[in-house]
Amino acid sequence: MSEEIWEKVWAKNLVISDYSLKYLDFINTLKTDLQHDSKILEAGCGTGQTLALFSDDQFTSGLDISVAALRRAQKNCSNAVLGSIFSIPFDDDAFDLVYNSGVIEHFRDPENIAALREMARVVKPSGKIVIIVPNTLCLWYKAGKWAAVLMKNFEFGYEEDYSLSRLEHAMKRAGLIVEKRFGLQAFPPLATNDREILPVSLRKILGRFEYFLPAKQYYAYTVGVIARKPACADGHALT
Repeated sequence: MSEEIWEKVWAKNLVISDYSLKYLDFINTLKTDLQHDSKILEAGCGTGQTLALFSDDQFTSGLDISVAALRRAQKNCSNAVLGSIFSIPFDDDAFDLVYNSGVIEHFRDPENIAALREMARVVKPSGKIVIIVPNTLCLWYKAGKWAAVLMKNFEFGYEEDYSLSRLEHAMKRAGLIVEKRFGLQAFPPLATNDREILPVSLRKILGRFEYFLPAKQYYAYTVGVIARKPACADGHALT
């Protein structure tokens, strides 16, 4: 990914998008499984808005290649670090949770696998890795991206989308075991990072209806997985 592209993205005044609301809700449910002294890394944190959800006694790190993003993220986490996902500047088995959304799709194969393996390196044997990417089967996402590329205003650089099977295969190639699959944001957006049709308060109310929709991983905007390292014969995870 080009640093220049992301400097432009994160330097703008941003709207809380519909997807951001779903991502925040998801992290809120995920954090309930963590201990009070857990260590968390968002590898490709952007503004680090989800890191702000964790408790004060949990150590949160945000890693990004964008200086503009980290200026925003530093107020949302314990430790904002400028660095590459291909060489994460932390020791092996350092974190209880390593996650990102909207990152892996910007890398061509086999760079995507290299990024996943580096995330796996820094997660503890008992920890979790969460990856969320755009969904190939989301028709309104595909149509919106096609129109943006056609009009030459797609601002996120190189980007691939993933089906659930492709994402699971990538995790397997990285040596990880998928434990859960999910989808986020089933309805077409009423707000993006740039503009909103309805205010946040109303969008939160409408978004609640999505919780009643089944099998969202097959049609929502993003598909995601929760994974772990495989265990050795002695019960410890392989690294």
